[in-house]
Amino acid sequence: MKHPLRILIVDDSPEDAVLIVRHLQKEFSPIYERVETPDEMNDALDRGGWHLVVSDYVMPRFSGLGALELMHERGIDLPFIMVSGQMGEDAAVEAMRAGAHDYLIKDRLSRFIPAIKRELREAVVRRERRVAEEALSATEARFQSLVEQSLVGIFMLQEDIFIYANPKLGAIFGYAPEELIEKRSFVDLVVGEDQIRVLTQFLRPLKEGSEPLHFFFRGKRQDGAAIDLEVNGTRTLINGSDAVIGTLLDITERRRAEAELSKLWRAVEQSPVSVVITDLRGCIEYVNPKFIEVCGYSEPELIGVKTSILKSGNMDDEFYRDLWQTICSGKEWHGELHNRKKNGDLYWESCSISAVKNPEGQITHFVGVKEDITERKLVVDQLRQVQKMEAVGQLAGGIAHDFNNLLTVINGYSTLLIRALDEKSPMHKEAEQILRAGERAADLTRQLLSFSRRQIMEPRVLDINRQVKAVQKMLERLIGENIRLVTDLAPDAGLVKMDPGQLEQIVMNLVVNARDASDTGGVITVETANCELGESYTHLHPGSQQGSFVRLSVTDRGQGMTTEVKQRLFEPFFTTKEMGRGTGLGLATVYGIVKQCGGYIEVISEPGQGARFDIYLPRTFQEAESQAKQHLDEAIDTDHTILVVEDEPGVLNLVVHTLRMRGFRVLETTDPEQGIVLFDQHADEIDMLLTDVVMPFMSGPTLAERLLAKNPKLKVLFMSGHTDNRTSFEKTLERGMQFLPKPFASDALIRKVRDTLQGTGSQEAARAIPGGSN
Repeated sequence: MKHPLRILIVDDSPEDAVLIVRHLQKEFSPIYERVETPDEMNDALDRGGWHLVVSDYVMPRFSGLGALELMHERGIDLPFIMVSGQMGEDAAVEAMRAGAHDYLIKDRLSRFIPAIKRELREAVVRRERRVAEEALSATEARFQSLVEQSLVGIFMLQEDIFIYANPKLGAIFGYAPEELIEKRSFVDLVVGEDQIRVLTQFLRPLKEGSEPLHFFFRGKRQDGAAIDLEVNGTRTLINGSDAVIGTLLDITERRRAEAELSKLWRAVEQSPVSVVITDLRGCIEYVNPKFIEVCGYSEPELIGVKTSILKSGNMDDEFYRDLWQTICSGKEWHGELHNRKKNGDLYWESCSISAVKNPEGQITHFVGVKEDITERKLVVDQLRQVQKMEAVGQLAGGIAHDFNNLLTVINGYSTLLIRALDEKSPMHKEAEQILRAGERAADLTRQLLSFSRRQIMEPRVLDINRQVKAVQKMLERLIGENIRLVTDLAPDAGLVKMDPGQLEQIVMNLVVNARDASDTGGVITVETANCELGESYTHLHPGSQQGSFVRLSVTDRGQGMTTEVKQRLFEPFFTTKEMGRGTGLGLATVYGIVKQCGGYIEVISEPGQGARFDIYLPRTFQEAESQAKQHLDEAIDTDHTILVVEDEPGVLNLVVHTLRMRGFRVLETTDPEQGIVLFDQHADEIDMLLTDVVMPFMSGPTLAERLLAKNPKLKVLFMSGHTDNRTSFEKTLERGMQFLPKPFASDALIRKVRDTLQGTGSQEAARAIPGGSN
């Protein structure tokens, strides 16, 4: 089967065209078209599909060279064979130079078919080559575009000199590419301190045939700024010579970001607060060391586990629902969590939880920042308890002041009434009942004053071990036979400065309280020891002070206390005993005395584990004072004039009546100013001033100071149920002034007046009389 052949014949002779086609029919199935002008040829070429162009050399209106030029102008590459009836050698050479692929003589067409076959084959080869070249050119263009527009610096070096640099490389260093190529070496763009390292560890190894290298160094921009760079280089050949081709990346911002991230990471890792990151289900993805330290779990035990592993069970489901609703809405949640550690201990945390969002604003994680506030809450609770006790103490002190004035009148007149009645009279016993009730009430008010720290004291330097031993026998009788009292007194226990009677009150009240907690028997231990309280202790125990202390401890093995009971332990009138077994003032009294001395109480107790009361009393390094002996009744010299100043009329009448009954001359007034007037009028007669401490417009100590300025030999006796400025008044007593606490009975008043006039007064004498009466 003959191959079809579409042939375009450029010839002015139809006969010659037919001759050519007939010759071709021997091997092909030719389809042809004859043209003889440029326009006709253009039209034929526009229609396309031709395999071959055969052209005459010379024609009246066209020529073979013209046909070749037309094809070249149109960029058409077809086999072109020149055929002519009279073509010389010069014409043939000219035709071949013009682009003809072969030339033939019309009457010698024996080479025609072989020439056509050859040219058709070569046309295919040329077409394939052209396609390949076009593809290569397109690839090179794309590669060139990629390199030129790359966001990474790309370079080629020969002998360390740039032979190529893309625009990005130039931009990194602040140069145009042409300012680098053939003009600068790679080392020129390296900071001075890194040049030797770049030469010896990057450029030289590549020249010597090293594998591709990845290297970091500091570069130098045209403006002098130093930049962090990352370079990759490999050895290659360019035009037969060794070269280096590589990429370079400016990592200055990345390094800065890495440094910031590293700093943030270190901050989180070393943070004093706990940090946790979870996924949207609450499963832990990260915890910092502080989180691990607080909860006690290891990192492997926490990663992938839900945060509910820390739940204590003390917070209801509604609390957690509100937490999740808040953070899932993208809001920040703040609050306190009561959690449980791995070892079972409960602890409180102040927590802030917020959502972590991606650039599209979608929540991807949650981050929690938590602080262990267990100690802080303990301190706050203790401080709140201290403040509550202070408020209750102020109320108790005010009540005790008014009661003492009333009880002074009740007990004083009861004593006078008893003395006036026959012992066999029924009314005598009734009066005694009134006095006993008044004395019991006086005990209560005295305890209230101790609690509220308004009781006047005569502090002395005491050996605490001696004081404990002095009451030990009495304590053993108090606790009964089924409970054993053990003392463990440190031989080197220090000295304390306080009222001896109040120290005895502390010991007695604590032992009695321990006895009541040990109904079934057991052991009560009283211990003494020296101790130092430091900052760590005072930080956790509001109300305590740093310094040297003597610790008095009373321990029992009784029923112990709950946290709720411990919080109310020192409130006046609070008791866990059944009705009739206690007033609830024993421990309140201890609290008041200890606070008044500048000390501190710590209670350690758990239900069923007994209790330990540690009393910290400030240690003094003064020498201990000898105990004063109690004065016995002596004859009373009543040949004296006494000025009595008392703002409470009932107390004033009782005092004046009692003194006058014993034979004293008395001047009286309820007004301190009037007292000064009376003193001025009877200065030569008055031997003693008996005055209340707290009075309106002028206090008793102020009145005494003014009268002593007039007569330094004047004897002074103060009386009061309490004082607003206890510390200042106690300093007054330290100067030798005498004091009689309210309520008092007539005998106590007369004894104290006698002691004051004789200059032998001692607080011990008044303390020896329970309730201030006998």
